[in-house]
Amino acid sequence: MKKLQGNAAAKACAWVLLLSAAFGAGVFGVRALLSSVSVTRSSWQNTSRFYGAIDGRREELIQGIELSQTLERLEQQIEEGTGSPLAYADVEALREEKAQVEERFSRQNTWFRFRLLTDDGQTLLGTNLKDDEAISRAVKEMHYFSFELWEGGVYGNGHYYDPETAGLNPDAEAAPLKLVLEYGVPEKVDDSIQDEFSQMWRLWDMDRASFDQYLTGFLSLGALTLLALVWVLWTAGHRAGAEGTVTTWQERIFFDLYAAAVIAAVVCLAACFIWTAEQLYWSTDNIYDLMNESFDPFYKLGFMGAAALFAAGVGCGALLLRTLAVRLKARCLVRTTLLCRVTGWTVRTVHDFVQFLPFTWKMVLGFLVYVIVTFFLVTEGVHNGAFMLMYLCLQLTLVLFLAWWAYGYYRLRQGTKTIAGGDLEYQIDTRRMPYDLRLQAEDLNNISAGLSAAVDEKMKSERFKAELITNVSHDLKTPLTSIINYVNLLKSTQQTDPKAAEYIEVLDRKSQRLKKLTEDLVEASKASTGVLSVTREKIGMSQLIDQALGEWEEKLTDKKLTLVANLPEGETWVYADGRHLWRVIDNLLSNCAKYAMEGTRVYLDLERGKGQVALSVKNISREPLNVPAERLMERFVRGEESRSTEGSGLGLSIARSLTELQGGAFGLAVDGDLFKATVTLPQAN
Repeated sequence: MKKLQGNAAAKACAWVLLLSAAFGAGVFGVRALLSSVSVTRSSWQNTSRFYGAIDGRREELIQGIELSQTLERLEQQIEEGTGSPLAYADVEALREEKAQVEERFSRQNTWFRFRLLTDDGQTLLGTNLKDDEAISRAVKEMHYFSFELWEGGVYGNGHYYDPETAGLNPDAEAAPLKLVLEYGVPEKVDDSIQDEFSQMWRLWDMDRASFDQYLTGFLSLGALTLLALVWVLWTAGHRAGAEGTVTTWQERIFFDLYAAAVIAAVVCLAACFIWTAEQLYWSTDNIYDLMNESFDPFYKLGFMGAAALFAAGVGCGALLLRTLAVRLKARCLVRTTLLCRVTGWTVRTVHDFVQFLPFTWKMVLGFLVYVIVTFFLVTEGVHNGAFMLMYLCLQLTLVLFLAWWAYGYYRLRQGTKTIAGGDLEYQIDTRRMPYDLRLQAEDLNNISAGLSAAVDEKMKSERFKAELITNVSHDLKTPLTSIINYVNLLKSTQQTDPKAAEYIEVLDRKSQRLKKLTEDLVEASKASTGVLSVTREKIGMSQLIDQALGEWEEKLTDKKLTLVANLPEGETWVYADGRHLWRVIDNLLSNCAKYAMEGTRVYLDLERGKGQVALSVKNISREPLNVPAERLMERFVRGEESRSTEGSGLGLSIARSLTELQGGAFGLAVDGDLFKATVTLPQAN
């Protein structure tokens, strides 16, 4: 099929067939058009061709009557002896001319029937009817013509015949003779008398018989032209061996300019075709032209010219449709149309101008346009109901626009709340949203995506650090365990050197500290990344605090710290993980033992209410607290910068992470040297 579409020979044959069929359709069409006059008339005597012929016969007959009057006057002048020397020759010439007129109007030579009467109808002056034949029965339709016969000429029915053409005296003052001419042609004529009326009847009969053939030929060739045009359009833009639609030089011309030129050419060809058809019509309407043998070549040439004009118009239309089909197939119609490009550029320019205006200016300009249009419609609507209807439509459109804008704003607000609530993966749907709101929504989506990417990157970094710490801690555990084991073996042996026993004690203390640090590192990394498993259950907070105080009381006393515990009566139940909660309390008391000023008191308060339980630990710092509270909860950060204590800077960080894993909150407050840590957990009542 594609090979057939791209076949150049097939395309050329289609064009030849198209133009040939159009030429033939033009020939048959013009002939059918001219023949339609005979088909649409009920009788051959109702045509303009007949009226022209019968009027010609009447004029010729009146001229014959005028000729007879002139001849009688000249003969009278000769008899009286008042004529000129050339009067005899004039009389002979007039007699011959009169004889020719009488022969043309004789019953044997023409189907034209007439009677010449005086205006009173009493005197018959001339006729070609039989003696007993009535003109009303001899002709299909009887015509009348009244005129006056003057000595100087003839005047009748508004027509004046100049007497000077007959050599008469226009100043004659004799009374005119008033005459009436009755004339007509029989309905049935044949070739027994050869005149213009028999020729007219024969042509009328031939046109009626040939009209169906002409119309059939026109329709058949028109259908063939249409099929050839369909083939041309189907194969347009295809070429053998080429992929896609192939354009030609025609598609490089702007379509509207090309269409204007082709349409102008078609209009000119149509005008020429109509003019040629009219000339052919009026030529065939004149029976005397048709009876002239020299007219036949020009008549046929006119048909050929009209058909050529029709074929040229069809060819121009086919070219226009072909380039339209190619542009549609190549999807370049809009791009190759000058009006579309100018309109598109104008629309884009106005759109870009309005689009990049500040939102305030858009609102102001929109409101001004609305006020102007509303004022105009209301003013005109007082006198014209159509403008009032347009005003109501404008108000309805405005309401719909505001509803659309409000719904877009609602979607934007809901999306903003969702993102602000922590769902960084949420994306606001910007489809069918007003332009300014869509820009805002896209910015929020980009912020959400950026934050989500940053959080993912941070989590990835945290996981990497946790894995690094875990791996390093695991690698440290093996040699550290060996060191601790060997230190224990050394401690179990008898040492003779006092220094050796002292060194072993130092090794034992430092190795235990290193072990504790390694364990804290692993736990801190797991807690911060949420790797630790959490099993929340109902736990007695007061009992857990009593156990912790029992374990740390001696150590705090050694540090000269006084522990003041304020616990409510009865058990205080919380939802928490007992193991992790114990570690939190242990870390807080350990922090007091390490950093609290000696000789001061440590306050431990437990409060419950509003569905929550709050444990607060307060102490006075031994060193100035020149670090913000938030920074103290970070890993490896301590309140004293000299790092002279044994703390690792992980206790508070671990306590915070473990508290948050249990669904609680961990807070610090620093007021001068006063340090306060608060652990809040949900109450289990």
